[in-house]
Amino acid sequence: MNKQDFVTNFVTHLEQERIRAGLTQTQMAEHLDLSLSGYKKMVSGETLRIDLYTAYRLSRLTGKSVVEFWEDPHSHLSSTMEKIQQLTPLQLNFVASVIDIEAAFLDYLSPEQTSDYVDLMIPTGNMQDGMVWDSTHIQRINVAHYRRLFGAKLHCAIQVTSSHLLPAYNKNDILLISKSAPHDGEIGLFINKETHRCYVRKLHMADPWVLEPVNDYGISIFLDCNDPRTLEKWYVFGKVLTKMRTTAPKHHRPMLP
Repeated sequence: MNKQDFVTNFVTHLEQERIRAGLTQTQMAEHLDLSLSGYKKMVSGETLRIDLYTAYRLSRLTGKSVVEFWEDPHSHLSSTMEKIQQLTPLQLNFVASVIDIEAAFLDYLSPEQTSDYVDLMIPTGNMQDGMVWDSTHIQRINVAHYRRLFGAKLHCAIQVTSSHLLPAYNKNDILLISKSAPHDGEIGLFINKETHRCYVRKLHMADPWVLEPVNDYGISIFLDCNDPRTLEKWYVFGKVLTKMRTTAPKHHRPMLP
């Protein structure tokens, strides 16, 4: 990252935080102990100097780490940090424990192996229509062969735990998942934010959108793609890249709630 990138990222975050807080540029300048003209010069790119005290004041105002303001605001790390800021202390403790587990796991791998493993989620109970994700057992699985096929698109895996998805997927099949949204005709995992249930469905982007069962089990779900309120009720977990029926030895991990 060069100096220009550094300043651009900081200014982008700065203005995002100002707008999020509902502040005018005059008010934001006051919070940062800057003159209005100095603030405008900074956000317009007329100067490449960012005072450390300004960064400190912004950190105190937003509750965010100073380091976060240097990151590309569109990067995965930046969006993840923003989500972490919204968690409760109890949730933060849980996230910290997961990070500790991930870091410890890396100690057993060579640098070349770090991308060969992904999390395998095993839902407890039957994988019924509208399955609940509240309790999931997680293991580590070797996907080296599929990593060569899908690269960074492969993010995690889910094991089929019942026969409800036959004949498309057999019990114990492992679905390899990309966290990107499915396109028309692709199979995705869709979570209803109100009921907290997850559906394995084929997406048909007609009018309305149809989340169609992969077999004859379950109902079709219709979504008005022109109504933002309808779409806001759903979270797209990801899409199915492929399935695998044989796996390399798994690295067991602690049960996660």
